[in-house]
Amino acid sequence: MLQARTEVPRRPVLGAALLGAGALALPLLGGCRAAAARPAGDRAELRVLAGAIAAEQDLIALYEAVRGAHAPLARRLDPALAHHREHLAVLRRHYLPGTGHRAYEGGEIPPPRGRPAPATAAQALAALRRAESGAAAARVADVTTAGPGLAQLLASIGACEAGHAAALEGAS
Repeated sequence: MLQARTEVPRRPVLGAALLGAGALALPLLGGCRAAAARPAGDRAELRVLAGAIAAEQDLIALYEAVRGAHAPLARRLDPALAHHREHLAVLRRHYLPGTGHRAYEGGEIPPPRGRPAPATAAQALAALRRAESGAAAARVADVTTAGPGLAQLLASIGACEAGHAAALEGAS
C-alpha cells in the first residue's frame, strides 16, 4: 500500500510560528512605559489622597491634644478618635505609588500640625466641631477629583466626619 505524501511548505509554517510568538509577546510589551508617564488624573488623585491623609493626621493630633488637656472629655472623644485612626489606616493602604519622598509624584504628605488644645473644655469641643465640619466639607470637595473607588471612600469618611461634628454640637 502506497501512502500519498503531503508536504507543507516551509515558509507558511515559519510565518505562522513567528506571528504566534509575536501575538504572545504583545501583551507583555504593553506594560513597558516609564513611571513618570503617569496620567495627570492619577497625579491629581494622589494629591487628593495625600491631602486626606494629612487632614486625618491633623484631626488625630487635635483630638489627642484635647484629650490630654481635658481628661474628663476622653471618654466622649475616644470613639471619634478611634474612627479617625481607622480612616488614616485605610487611606494609607490606598497610598501605593513609590516609596519614600513623593514630591515628584505630587503627593507628599506633610507631618501632622501640632496644635495646642484650647483652654476650656467648651472651647476644645468647639474647635473639634469646626475641624470636623471643615474636614467633612473638604472630603466632599475631594470626591469631585477622585476616581470612583477613592471617591466612595472619601464620601464615607466625609459622612463620618459630619456625624462627628453633629455629635460634638450636642456635646457642647
